Amino acid sequence: MGTLKSKKVNNNQIMNNITTPDFIAMIRIIFWNSMGFFFFSFLIPYVTIKLLGVSRTELGLAFSIQTVGGLLSSPIVGYLTDRISKKLLVLIGSFGRATAYIVMYFGIIMSNYITFTGGMFVLGFFVGFFWTPLDTLISEKSSKMNRSFAFGKRAAMIGWGNFVGSIISVTVFLIFSIVTPEVLFLVYSPLLIFAASNILGGIIFHRKVDEELTFEKHIFNIYPSNVEPTAITKEPVLMDSQETPSEKITRGFFFGFLILTLAFMTSNMNASLAYPYFQGYLTDVLLVENAILVMLIYFPSQVVSLLLAPKLGKIADKINPIIGIAFVSGFGSLVTFLIINSTSGLVFGILLLFDSTFAWGGNVILQNIVSRISKYHRGKVFGATQWLSLLGAILGPILGGIAWDNFGPKSPFIISIFIELSVIPLYAIAITYLKKYMAEKIE
Repeated sequence: MGTLKSKKVNNNQIMNNITTPDFIAMIRIIFWNSMGFFFFSFLIPYVTIKLLGVSRTELGLAFSIQTVGGLLSSPIVGYLTDRISKKLLVLIGSFGRATAYIVMYFGIIMSNYITFTGGMFVLGFFVGFFWTPLDTLISEKSSKMNRSFAFGKRAAMIGWGNFVGSIISVTVFLIFSIVTPEVLFLVYSPLLIFAASNILGGIIFHRKVDEELTFEKHIFNIYPSNVEPTAITKEPVLMDSQETPSEKITRGFFFGFLILTLAFMTSNMNASLAYPYFQGYLTDVLLVENAILVMLIYFPSQVVSLLLAPKLGKIADKINPIIGIAFVSGFGSLVTFLIINSTSGLVFGILLLFDSTFAWGGNVILQNIVSRISKYHRGKVFGATQWLSLLGAILGPILGGIAWDNFGPKSPFIISIFIELSVIPLYAIAITYLKKYMAEKIE
């Protein structure tokens, strides 16, 4: 018992040295908000294709409508995040997501494609209100040396929420699909459960998180003799003997940031180009048509990869980010190639797990980079990168649907492979240029 207690204390001490005391309480909102992620990811292709009978292009349009909502809200939220309460914005995002689930639920009950996609638009609009201020808080409440790990904990909380939510949704969906398959308001009732979990999570978050407590203030309280007070109140001024700060920002910073946002946009276009059609490939090409079996094949990629994210974050904090991006992008494209050449649902599921793991590995690396660009304008930086990446995500599903309908089921994935490889040099250039302008440098 003594050994176990000692280990627990040591773990708490480690967390206290890399995050604020309310960090875990803060990211628990992600658990409540992500309970419906797995069911939602299964639901969109299943409902639109099987229940509403739309084309693959219309499926891509449904995904894009969600992204348009985020595109409209991102600039607003990025600006507001640096000016008003982040807790309030996260609360608005949670309640907005709940509203979206309810609208989508009624769209399914009425078998109305317009209402269903309207719910997706509402979801996309309020997602920006949730993630941009929350990612800013995660950055403020964690050490720059362990930022990828902090975002890995964020991803792991999505995984746990997915895990619990998946058990609930699969159980309810399975029971009512067998007993009363025609009673849609029972079959799809998990959407109402997840709407309630979003509201509950938002309320708990708003009560338990101290928005004013940053990591720098926390570490100064623990080790006041080792931290300069000015580091708590002032962002480092970037100067050298050759250039003034304004010249450096004009010539170097904006070029690097432009390339970074271009890479984000291309990456999100790539991810959304292939992602909506994995389920269609599984059902139409590999002929796995049972809805529950499709869920079980998808489950590991939606949960296990996220639970591994903190481990990936620890590794990412120790390696060169350019090497990290090259590794996950290179192997991600290889796995995509293997997926479209798989011949069974089991192999498909295993490969999809690897693909998702590489994707989350790249995600925590990039979030680390974005979080360290500026301390006082993190909301604007997160908002800007999200806006441009969403612009790419609008194009991806539509292009993927057109490619599927005109060139066959493998075409979206083949295009994705080439795009994923092409972003490696973009990220390398952006990281190289931005490195010396980081507000939080890591030697």
